[in-house]
Order: sequence, then structure tokens, then C-alpha cells
Amino acid sequence: MESTHGQMSCQTCHSGPADRTFASAEEAHVGVLRDPSSFNEEGTIPACVGCHQNEVESSASSLHTNLWGEINAIEIRGGATCTVLGTDLEDSFRGKCATCHATCGQCHISRPTSVGGGFPVIATQYNSHRFRSPDMTEQCTACHGSRVGTDFQGELEGNVPDVHYSRGIFCKDCHSATEMHGDGQQTGDHYDHRYEVASMPRCEDCHRDGTAPSVVVDTDSDCTRCHINGVGSQPIVPPAALVNHAHHISNNSDCAHCHRDGVPASTPTNMQCQVCHSQPYKNCTNCHNLDTDEAAGEKFDINPSRIQFKIARNPSQYRDEYDNVLVRHVPVDPDTYADWGLELPDYLVAPTWKYTSPHNVILQTPQTTVPEGGSCYTACHSTPDDPDSGWFLRASDLAGLPDETANQQLVIPAGFPGDR
Repeated sequence: MESTHGQMSCQTCHSGPADRTFASAEEAHVGVLRDPSSFNEEGTIPACVGCHQNEVESSASSLHTNLWGEINAIEIRGGATCTVLGTDLEDSFRGKCATCHATCGQCHISRPTSVGGGFPVIATQYNSHRFRSPDMTEQCTACHGSRVGTDFQGELEGNVPDVHYSRGIFCKDCHSATEMHGDGQQTGDHYDHRYEVASMPRCEDCHRDGTAPSVVVDTDSDCTRCHINGVGSQPIVPPAALVNHAHHISNNSDCAHCHRDGVPASTPTNMQCQVCHSQPYKNCTNCHNLDTDEAAGEKFDINPSRIQFKIARNPSQYRDEYDNVLVRHVPVDPDTYADWGLELPDYLVAPTWKYTSPHNVILQTPQTTVPEGGSCYTACHSTPDDPDSGWFLRASDLAGLPDETANQQLVIPAGFPGDR
């Protein structure tokens, strides 16, 4: 009750009749707003805008709020005339795709409705109407758990937790309020994709570009994140790991293909950091095929996912500083939106293997470890042409899928790096 919010009445946010003006529960709830942090028809949030005007206004550019990334993905394949908002498609979108949308209160007070709602229990304390920063478990990974949370906490068999998670660095330490609320730095009316957001975190924010290996943070950052016993103490990265990395880059006479300024080399100029420092992650196969069999009822077929690690040509126009990146298969079937009455005439215009940044980063991985007497080629480039154990996206990963031709330009040739 001593907090700013605690001094407010229930009606300040939820509206409804004033205290002691009703005789029954039914009367008490007349006009009450269940989620007062939802946008109203005027495009504002009455319960929040009085004190948090900047955040409410900036949310117009937040993909977390308006789902423009999802809308853009549909419109790209729907053809030149496909528009979701303001058309007959909007009801279908709101009823299905937008059901994961969360409001201010679902991040800062309760749990998101899409994962059951209610008030969270954090550190054994029941948090009813306690205003706070989002909790990693109750908010962030409650929605993003099947990929991000699973990766970050090392829950896939054979993986270990992300090194940042192991050192007490959680979602909000990298993903700022500015990024989540909307930074307003987009070109045009809105962002089209999360990798386009100017304020999104990047490895280089803490790990200086050009540091060899790229593990040293800038001196003006929080050094104790890595040097947990104070500056000058043993860092996260043990000396043995640095020796191993030096061994890795010095045993391949052709390292200049990927590494700048010869050998020994600094951070690769054209490889995403996760290519070397991520662990395997979950990929979907073809789980979005709409079955319209009347006997079975309309449903989406669920094919088993695969635990893979796939390097490919960069498909992203928003993170184009890299040539070779990790990709995750996000399948879509030509009939995915058939029950909306929407065909996809441009189904093959965009790849379904997407640029990905798994949240399972560690320093030493099989990619950075060269067997005794081996080389970079035997350790990495000669991995088998196999959908499960091979590291490179090959034709065999695409064979038989309806989106096969949309992804051909991402395939890494068998002779890589000589065949570039």
C-alpha cells in the first residue's frame, strides 16, 4: 500500500462503481474492465497513459504490442493485394494469430492470458497486483519457452545452460524496456521484423568487435557480470578455453576465408557469433499442414520436431552484416490460411529457413574444438550431409517439403569454403 500504485483505488484502473455504492457482486462488477491495460478504440490505454504516457505512445512501434512481424509474414506470401488489418482477414487474425498478444498488465502485474493468466508466484510469494518488472519465468519464458526458454536454461538433452543464464543474466538484462515498449526508430510507419529493431541487443554490445577471441567486454560495461568476484578476478572464460580457441584458428591454413586479417585472427567478419558459440536447437519439420478432412475435422498436422544445428547462407535482409548464419525451420504450408479464405499465390517468395539466434551460447562447442592432429576442415567443414547430424544446410534438408524451392539459395555447397 506504500507504493504509488498502492495509493490508488481499484476504480482508478478497473473503472466500475465506487466503493460502498453497490449491494451485490453483480452490481459491483457493472462496467468493470477486466484488463484495463488493453488498448481502447481510441488507440490508448486509459489506465496507464496518465502516468506512463511515453510508454503508451511508444508502443505504437512495438512489435511486442502490434504483431506487425506476424502480419508482414502473412502479407508477403498473400500477394501484392493482401492486406490483413482493415479487411475481412482481420477477424481471423485476431481470433487465431493474435491470441498470444499480451497487455501491459500481463507483463507487469499478472501472467499472460495465453498461458493461463492469474497472478504469479515468485520466490514463494503470491504476487497479486504487485507492479514489477517482468519475471523471466512467469512472463518471458511463459510465452517464449518452447524455443528461447528451453535453449537458455539448457533443457534440451545434451545441452548445458547458456553461459549468460549460468551467471545470473536474465532476459531484461539484454532486452531493454525501450526495445519492448517500442523505440520509434523504424523507417516508415512501423517495423516489419524483430531483427529490424534498432534497440535489439547484439553480442557486440558487450563483446567488442575485433577482440580475439570475442569474449572481453568493454571497460564501461558491468565487468562483474563475467568477473563475478570483482574486476581482476577469474572471468567466466577459463584460460584453457582461450588456448583451445587459439589452437582452433591456427591449425587451418585457410582460416582467412572466415577470419579477418589473416591468422591468428579476430572475430569472423562474415559469420554470426552463434555459428561458433551455440548448441543444437529445436527445428520444426512440416507441422503447419492444414488437414481439411471432414471426418477428422480441421486441424494442423503435427510432425515431430528435430534437434539440429544448421549453418546456411544468410536469408535475412535485416541482419545482412553476416554471410553465414544459423537458421531455424519455421514451416508454412500452402493451405495454412485456407480456412480464412486466403490463398498464398506468393508462397515460394520467402524462405522458411529463417535467420535465428539461439539463446544457448557457450564458449567451447564442437565447432570451436579441433581434435588432436585435425584441422578446421575435419572438425567443421567435413560434417556429414545428414539432416540430423550435419551442420550445414544441404539439399537433403529440403527434399520432399512443399517449400523446397524457396530455400535453395540458402544451401551451403559441399565444397565450402573452397566452393563459396
